[in-house]
Amino acid sequence: MYGFEVEGGFTFYKFRDLDGHDYLTEGHLRWFWEIMREAGHLPVIFYDGTIESFQDFKGLVHREDQHFFFAFKDRQPAGLFWLNGFSPKSCFVHIATMPCFHGQGTLQMGRGGLRHLLSVTDVAGDYIFDCIKGLIPVTNPLACRMAEKSGFSKVGILPRAAYLAAEDKSVDAAIFCAVRNNSDQVSKTEIFSKGE
Repeated sequence: MYGFEVEGGFTFYKFRDLDGHDYLTEGHLRWFWEIMREAGHLPVIFYDGTIESFQDFKGLVHREDQHFFFAFKDRQPAGLFWLNGFSPKSCFVHIATMPCFHGQGTLQMGRGGLRHLLSVTDVAGDYIFDCIKGLIPVTNPLACRMAEKSGFSKVGILPRAAYLAAEDKSVDAAIFCAVRNNSDQVSKTEIFSKGE
């Protein structure tokens, strides 16, 4: 089972291992889903309206072009992130924190997850990712602040790039990037301590 730990006692497990085997159960998925649903977070996390039911969520998690990681702390669901939109050395990340871990837990998971993604190597020792990207509707300023505090840099605004299904309208979206090795950016130590 592929997993990693981050500061604060959070452990992330990859849903599907490199051999294609699923390591978390449908029960785990339902546990996370119910926490997000009961908190009313589904329209924020899946703002485009494509994920409206547990079956939709389960289908997304099982897609081969989506790579899900689920975080636990003290045997409780803490957060999740998933990767998609892959291109050579880069991808998009989507992050959600369970309500009990908002605040400091969000930062610890965000920073730790980003640090892991930018430092993981393949069997040849080459870095897998050079750039991790995120797209956040500007109507969610808290998520934008958390992205910056987690180590992402806001690099621009894409006009009407995010469709909000609940409002049936497209809004501007901020594009965020974190780069593994860029002399124009502050050091990784500074990035990961930003906001403390």
